[in-house]
Amino acid sequence: MTNPISRWRASLRNVLWLDALQAAAISAAPVILAVLAHEPRLGWTAIAAFWACFGDPGGPLRQRAGAMLALGLIGALFGFLASASASHLWLLLPLTFVCCTFGGLLRVLGPAAAIVGTLLSAGFVVAAELPTATLAESLSYTLFFLAGAVWAILMTALVWRRRPWKDATLAVAHCYRGLADFAAALAHLYSGLAPAAGPQDWTAVTRPQRSAQRAALEAARVRIREVQDTRPSRQSRSHQLLYLLDSAEDSFIALVAAADLLESNAPRWLGRSAGAHLSHALHRYAAVCNAIASTSDVNDARQAECLRERLAHYTAGLHELRGSALAHAPDLASMAPVLDRLQQTAQAVAQSIFDHGHAPAAPARERLAEHPARNAWRTLRQNLRFESDAFRHALRVGIGATIAVALSKTFAVNHGYWMSLTLVFILQPYFATTWQRTVERVLGSVAGAIGASLLGLLLSTPLSVALAVLPIALGTFAARTIHYALFTFFLTSQFVLVTHIQQPEIYEPTLAALRAFNSVLGGILALLVGFLVWPEKEPRQLAGALARALERHAAYAQALARRKAGDSGAPDVVGLRREACLSADNAQASLQRLQQNPVHRDRNVDTAVNLLNAMRRITAAGTVLEIQPPLPADTPAAAALRGYGQALASALHPQGQAPEPDARPLALPASISRASPDLAGPLDRIAQQARQIRQLRERVERAPPAQ
Repeated sequence: MTNPISRWRASLRNVLWLDALQAAAISAAPVILAVLAHEPRLGWTAIAAFWACFGDPGGPLRQRAGAMLALGLIGALFGFLASASASHLWLLLPLTFVCCTFGGLLRVLGPAAAIVGTLLSAGFVVAAELPTATLAESLSYTLFFLAGAVWAILMTALVWRRRPWKDATLAVAHCYRGLADFAAALAHLYSGLAPAAGPQDWTAVTRPQRSAQRAALEAARVRIREVQDTRPSRQSRSHQLLYLLDSAEDSFIALVAAADLLESNAPRWLGRSAGAHLSHALHRYAAVCNAIASTSDVNDARQAECLRERLAHYTAGLHELRGSALAHAPDLASMAPVLDRLQQTAQAVAQSIFDHGHAPAAPARERLAEHPARNAWRTLRQNLRFESDAFRHALRVGIGATIAVALSKTFAVNHGYWMSLTLVFILQPYFATTWQRTVERVLGSVAGAIGASLLGLLLSTPLSVALAVLPIALGTFAARTIHYALFTFFLTSQFVLVTHIQQPEIYEPTLAALRAFNSVLGGILALLVGFLVWPEKEPRQLAGALARALERHAAYAQALARRKAGDSGAPDVVGLRREACLSADNAQASLQRLQQNPVHRDRNVDTAVNLLNAMRRITAAGTVLEIQPPLPADTPAAAALRGYGQALASALHPQGQAPEPDARPLALPASISRASPDLAGPLDRIAQQARQIRQLRERVERAPPAQ
């Protein structure tokens, strides 16, 4: 089982240190210049540069520059409106509501736009506290903010230019490292299991591995789609990356099948020499995946030789497994096709990387039907209605920010913008995630404030304080992908030092104490707003997510049975399996939010947990079924398999949206078992889970909502 240390080690391995150093240098340069030029307003430039780097979505230069420029222009406008109206509460509060609601609504355009929207809202509430007496001073702060965004764009575009394919390549490499972790986790679990281990031991390891790998595959596909049309001269690179990604998905499915076979047969295989050979084969495959991740964009002879050596080592392991191992444990033969498929995909990947004479064929690509700006505007308009969850959350952000600014202004809270800033950053669409983010941010802010105080006692000059911002900013950008509390720790230390440069008359420990105090106030206010302003009905959403997941799994089971029955007109099994896995992940996320919600008294979630485990075992057994050869189309066994697939789909489909489930116990027809024993095993495991789902689903639908 993966422990926190191994997870942190994996997170550190995926940190893009060079990119983090670039962003840290861009953010720290205005701070150093502010000290050298004795211009405290350059601290506002440093904040804008930091936010521009933080909102950098990656991908093509045009996309990155567009996002940072939009942040700079809209942020400058928001800053001017906030600072110009700061002394007129009757004008400031409506502007706060409108601007912060707009920032919250940008979430509907995707994760990158959500970050930009949050930063825009943060910029407004900070600018509302700027000490300006005239419009000219407000305009000067606006220009300094815009200069920070322009500085970040120029450095990104002219000095530290990243190749447009870098993000996509790294995303694909991350997928192969995930495959290596998955294979190693299966090998460690299998070698460390006791014969009496149950399915829950496998679920504890395979569920997070499957979810993380599915998310990595989807993220890599998005990255490739972003850049595949930007450089027509590099279409071969696009085809190669898509081929690598498709091979990674094939390998992922084979590993899921291996996990299902290991879970089903571990008690019989444990303690045998064949089991040791199997564990060694999985470890060797993990080494192959790590080698692929290191050479996916490198034409280096030494690295190519390393990859070929690891492939040869894995092939030798398969030979040992088939030879002496299978002679003593014939039932291990069901694992051989899975390992063969892993070997075939790994060899094909190696050929696509190093053998330019056999370039993969160009895959079909998805194209947008209209201009991205027009598509974004249409998405925003469609969500401008109260029934939209995204619009309700945007209103929640606007209301919360307005209350925070009103409290700060009314009671003259010292550095009250930190309270408003904390609320904007931690208020999430779901109360459970708001609660978790609040705890992590408050802990990180308090620890960061203490760290900044200790650091301030050691640094005696303003220049030393400015120079210290660089390594702290590096930690901020590196920690954003590791843990939110650690990120907040570095962020708090960084901004306490930047604020001290802007306001040198205030001692660092005082600033740190104010930051910690206002962060706690902002966290409490965010919890109150999240709980009182249109709280989400997570139990109801969980029931809907489970129903959608059951629909997807029913469609997948039926299409898979038709495909194995030789039906050439069956739907795309790969696409249906992908939809089934994603729907299960969505339902799992909803369940986790329900379990983390501290205000729900209803903890009876065992039925939902069992449903999700059953659905994951269905897709796992289905992947084993996918690898097996189909039956001849015009045979009684094939006809029986098509009818059996319909019965499985009826048992899985939510009640009221499909024919009533067959009252018979879903027994596997004998004609299928006689025609293909290899199909009988996974079909029987699917039927077992379908029977369990049929018993559990009505209990979920009739469960009373949590209070």
